[in-house]
Amino acid sequence: MFLRYLTFLRIVNDEFSDIVVNVELHPDRVRLSLVDDSWIDVRYPVEDKFSFHWQRGRKIYRIDTAPHHRNIKTYPRHIHLGSENNIVEDNVTEEGSPEENFRRFMLWVRNILQND
Repeated sequence: MFLRYLTFLRIVNDEFSDIVVNVELHPDRVRLSLVDDSWIDVRYPVEDKFSFHWQRGRKIYRIDTAPHHRNIKTYPRHIHLGSENNIVEDNVTEEGSPEENFRRFMLWVRNILQND
């Protein structure tokens, strides 16, 4: 897990330094501080289980694999879009590598930031 987080940090440094202003490496997660004063916690303990939690003031945007929304077409992957209770299909990540899913998530974040 720790090596995966180091890889995420390299991706941030190489590809997303325009939106990430600070990085904190914790034993169980990576925290990214963004240019708009929001923050992201990345948890990816095993290959197919993850949580990308983006906190923007009172709004949350979280893509995760917690197995509790069986009615979602992309189950177990789903997005909390703006709040805990607004659950939609995950059209951002795929059943791919952790690095590629992290990159897809960060591109999604960048797009939202640029269009706000």
